[in-house]
Amino acid sequence: MKFEKIPGVLFILSAGVYILGLPACFILASPGFALGFGAGGALVLLNAWASSRRVRKADFPHRGVAMASILGNFYLRLLLIGIFLFGFIRYVKVDPIGLVTGLSVVPAGLLVLLILIFIANRRPEEV
Repeated sequence: MKFEKIPGVLFILSAGVYILGLPACFILASPGFALGFGAGGALVLLNAWASSRRVRKADFPHRGVAMASILGNFYLRLLLIGIFLFGFIRYVKVDPIGLVTGLSVVPAGLLVLLILIFIANRRPEEV
């Protein structure tokens, strides 16, 4: 099983869901909803990219230091995402439902990944 390939595939599928959903939101939904979807999707994809980059650069032979660094960075990013969400809702006036829909891009990418694994009739170890 190649664990290092799964985050990349998941990120690509999540970005694909985001890229397909963004024009659909601009065509079918209100501008506030589409702006919320765009902002939420960009935030969550940026967070996923930063998280995978941090884990790849971690020095796991020094497990305590690596875990403290990864967790500290996670909580810092979580705080920043909360501040950005507050700013988007309060000052930019995006639709909160669109923002939450945009934040669900990564779980939607995971669902697409599972569907593709099912269609290919392969076990997750073979991906």
